[in-house]
Amino acid sequence: MRRCPRRRGRPPAGPGTPAHPARPRPGPGARPAGLPEVHDAAGGADGPGPGLGGPPPQGPAGRGPDRPPPVGPLGALLPYGGGRGPGPRPRPRRRRGLTRPGRVAGSTAAARRTAWPILRGRIGLLDLWRWTTEHRTLRHTECVHQDTICDLYLRLSLDRDGKTAIQRQESDCRAWAERNGLTVRKVHIDRGRSGYKTVERKGFDTALAAVTAGVVGTLIVWKLDRFSRKGIGQVGKVLDDIEKAGGRLVSVLDGLDTSNDSARMAVVMLAELARSESKNLGTRVGHAKRYLRSKGQWIGGQPPYGLLIDTKTKKLVHDPEHAVYARLIADQALAGTSLVKTARFLNEYDILSPRGGQWNAASIMQLLRSPAFAGLMPETETVETDDGGRRYTGKVFPYRDPETLDTVEIGEGIITVGERERIIRTLESRTFVHAGRRRPKPEGAALLTGLVHCAVPGCGRRMHRVGGSYQCMARRAGNQCVGASALADAVDQYVTEQFLTKLPALEPGDPLLVVIADRWVRRVDPETFAKRDALTAEIQDEEARLADLEDARYVRGEFGDPAAVERYNRLSGRLRGRIDGLRGDLNRLPVPSVDVSPTLAGVTLREAWTDATNEDRRERLKLAIDRVDVSKGVRGQRIIPEQRIQIHWAEPAGIRNPQ
Repeated sequence: MRRCPRRRGRPPAGPGTPAHPARPRPGPGARPAGLPEVHDAAGGADGPGPGLGGPPPQGPAGRGPDRPPPVGPLGALLPYGGGRGPGPRPRPRRRRGLTRPGRVAGSTAAARRTAWPILRGRIGLLDLWRWTTEHRTLRHTECVHQDTICDLYLRLSLDRDGKTAIQRQESDCRAWAERNGLTVRKVHIDRGRSGYKTVERKGFDTALAAVTAGVVGTLIVWKLDRFSRKGIGQVGKVLDDIEKAGGRLVSVLDGLDTSNDSARMAVVMLAELARSESKNLGTRVGHAKRYLRSKGQWIGGQPPYGLLIDTKTKKLVHDPEHAVYARLIADQALAGTSLVKTARFLNEYDILSPRGGQWNAASIMQLLRSPAFAGLMPETETVETDDGGRRYTGKVFPYRDPETLDTVEIGEGIITVGERERIIRTLESRTFVHAGRRRPKPEGAALLTGLVHCAVPGCGRRMHRVGGSYQCMARRAGNQCVGASALADAVDQYVTEQFLTKLPALEPGDPLLVVIADRWVRRVDPETFAKRDALTAEIQDEEARLADLEDARYVRGEFGDPAAVERYNRLSGRLRGRIDGLRGDLNRLPVPSVDVSPTLAGVTLREAWTDATNEDRRERLKLAIDRVDVSKGVRGQRIIPEQRIQIHWAEPAGIRNPQ
């Protein structure tokens, strides 16, 4: 153990040195539990000498022989016995370098000076206890940490369940420390953090701060590439900082100890080797992924539920055990069953999720939205974080070949591409985006939920049933709206009567009857219309890509040289050919039609309305009504429906035609 620097230059006690009488100290039982020993600069642990454990000063302010010693932890800490006798209050001498919590004291006299704010009531008892513990621990550590105390730094780039790399690193480092007589103070860990990319590593920062601040003298790493993969640019600076603090860096597997001068050159070579290895590894992985994508092969990761990876072809194939359950989930989604009901059904029959647990709506949503579930190559969306890393946004899209702009198939899928488009549209119709995340829409119990809106100028927000009335949500949210409100029963009764009266009176060929028939067919034959909607959406996507390609050619000037012009002609030709083919497929699909006149007959319609549930009634209203506007009334006046309620019946061209 090295000599404490505070003892240097202090003259030894001799005949000419005045000796202070030893103060009676409490016995071992009076020491508070957990109070560390005071390694005094003159007398050792709890020995006599100047400091917090030294004698009291003599004079009018000292503790006289008639005053009993203080009881409790403050009696061993306060320099003047926790109180003062008769006479004026002593004025402490002003000295530079007042010790604060977190700063290593230069001598115990500094601690004596710090105790004055305690006497004057400027520091609480909890602050006193915390400061005393830190002060004594740091003074003890300053004298012994170079030889006995060390920290461990562990890192793992990919932190996956079931992996034991961190445990193995810690075991080897602790074994090295034990063989060399070191005590491990703290273990700093960075899980899932790259040593090559510019990302925040909190474990690395705290470990480095501990050794450079002199808290520990040795920092142990399992291997140098676990410490850093940025080459000598970072490692060299770190070594300089550690050396200035009098510490050392130890790499267990590399057999390096920077306290030896010959180890620095080896550290430089290994640091550059680790940097080059990471760079080459990233290049190889990027090339491998691009090659696998071009061949339509799985690039890695867990395949969706119900699918497996063929080890020979690297393509997706059906899992003979779980494919039937995966298809059941898809059929439930195509039938319009909610995700919660589907998860409940699977859990009731003990059908385990891919992780071996129970299903929930989120896991089913993720499965249905996966392009690989339809046999397409997936591409995940990531964004750059503030610390330089990449964060997964939760969005997955079908990968498109950069040359042909076509989606890439990677084998068999549980569902077809058209079925996936239908499922996604159904899911999006039940959800809404809030704060950047998609959330489920609440299902209201009121009859006109989703149809009734506030008619106050400049508002137009939806109204929801609160208690016995429909109220504008903008007003309740604190927005600038006077807030329309109307009795729910009166509004429901008026809209219902108008619906049951108007529909039976429609003549054949009426535009409203055409819209009702079209919406009714979509309910009774969703398969055909889903195909038509999928083709229409795909045509719109291809037309958007063609428009962007033309902007790149003629607006942004990205295709200037002859080779680029040839590539533009090839890409635009493929897009136009694909659009023509999709339009042909759309024209060949049959257009279902149905005669809804018998269903809308007066007696039949009212009988069906009486027997229907509130949800079924709402769906029937949506066949003929786009929205219902309610204006603000006069306080205290009964609602007059004809004056305050305006029904917008459905129109083929989407033009409102109020009543």
